[in-house]
Amino acid sequence: MGKQVKTPRFYVDMPTFLHATGQLGWAEGRGGAELLYMNCANPYLDVNKDNQPLFSIGSDTNAKTSFPVTFVGLLNHNLASESLFGEHKITIKGKRNVGDDYEITSDSGSQTNILNFNGNKAEYNGSSIFTTWGTFNDYWKEFYIEYTSNEWASAYTHQLGSLVVGKYFDCPNSPDLNLTMSRRFDGIKKQKTIGGKTLANIYYDGPTEWTMNNADGTTYKYSPFELDTTDNAEFDQRVKSGVGRKGLRSWKLSFSYIAESDMWIDNEVSNTLISDGESNPNDNDTNPMLSDNSFNFVWNCTLGGTLPFIFQPDNTNNNPDQFSICNFRENTLSVQQQAHNVYKVSMTIDELA
Repeated sequence: MGKQVKTPRFYVDMPTFLHATGQLGWAEGRGGAELLYMNCANPYLDVNKDNQPLFSIGSDTNAKTSFPVTFVGLLNHNLASESLFGEHKITIKGKRNVGDDYEITSDSGSQTNILNFNGNKAEYNGSSIFTTWGTFNDYWKEFYIEYTSNEWASAYTHQLGSLVVGKYFDCPNSPDLNLTMSRRFDGIKKQKTIGGKTLANIYYDGPTEWTMNNADGTTYKYSPFELDTTDNAEFDQRVKSGVGRKGLRSWKLSFSYIAESDMWIDNEVSNTLISDGESNPNDNDTNPMLSDNSFNFVWNCTLGGTLPFIFQPDNTNNNPDQFSICNFRENTLSVQQQAHNVYKVSMTIDELA
């Protein structure tokens, strides 16, 4: 698979942003805040076997702001294990301030598979990501997974590391040719003994491996975003713990000649009123900061890269090794004006351990 950085994509988690800024509470049980911030190594477990909603983020109190949904990610799940016992269906729904729950997925195919999500099903355990055909704008106060199957395994425990719901941003063009991609091994420290020998202390040698709970009750560790067959007999296809990719990736990127509309938010305000005091009739009462399609949106809704996001260096390559949980390295985001309404933006993106 190619490792080139072509047109990068940023997947921004809106509930995590709203929770971090005090705009969103969390529901009791079914995961809640434990499913935010992309902390996927130790997943939340749910033993519900009654074909009821499994995992949920949000609260029953009314949402304070509206925002769009253009993608959903289910990170570190074992929902494909059900295929051992019968057909299954994964439905993502959102609760709104007013009106019935809205189904973001549907049998009619309103979603586009990015990673391991075809027709409301996950073929493999691991992670699933899909984008929506349209932008769903609403006052969302909760998101949850409705999971059904024809047959249930005895003592089968469902798991989910993180439920990511939000908006993705595709860079308007490829980065400049002087980009740098490097591997960091800062978790390995070397020291010399009195006798002159060199000892290596390995604190970590790559991203933290995620825990997978098998349908048979066993567990194992695997590298982030890798997929795993649900068939225990297919040993050669199973992930091998500890022998995957090593090192933490970093990308030093710059983008030149970015138009003002791709760089900055048109109306950096928190409500739907624009400069003339009237509500924009075309915005469907959507928060202009959260619905804007500019890099400023990514900058704002990750709090300058403090909050994690999913980074895909080439949005046409959906191999599992193309996805990383990242942030912006501190003080590396920079914007310079090159000409009238034309800008250059540079940054360093670090994969998280």
